[in-house]
Amino acid sequence: MKPIRVPKTPKSSFNKDRRPSKLLLDQIEHLEWAALPAWQRKPQLLRKYQKKRVRTEQQAAERIAQLTTIVLEEHDIVTARPAGSDTRPKVVLPPLPDAGASKGRKRKKKTTRTGGAKRSASTRTAAKKALRKKVKKASKAKRTGKKPVRRQR
Repeated sequence: MKPIRVPKTPKSSFNKDRRPSKLLLDQIEHLEWAALPAWQRKPQLLRKYQKKRVRTEQQAAERIAQLTTIVLEEHDIVTARPAGSDTRPKVVLPPLPDAGASKGRKRKKKTTRTGGAKRSASTRTAAKKALRKKVKKASKAKRTGKKPVRRQR
């Protein structure tokens, strides 16, 4: 039988700073439900964990790793326990991983001018006056049908 070649996963398939998809969020919700024992699976308890939402794919990956570890450890405890014993400790889900833990992109400060220092108040008013004058000339020329005359400097 011929081996089946599987292409490599593209680098763009995982972006630490991108919002997680609905599929990932649903998987996290399901794992939170599965990590708790049946007597702890009450909607009001789960809402407590779902108030803080995962905001990035990095957080989602870390959260899924945490919850999977809890589910697997619980499974090992249950299978190793004798059949007659029915005592289970209360499970507490760990807090969400920090969003700041990943080296995400930082927002740039919005600047009004890219050319350097701000203009002084007198320069701004002079520039406004010149612009108003130019607009006035253009609108007058439009009304009269004449081209505005440009002065030679």
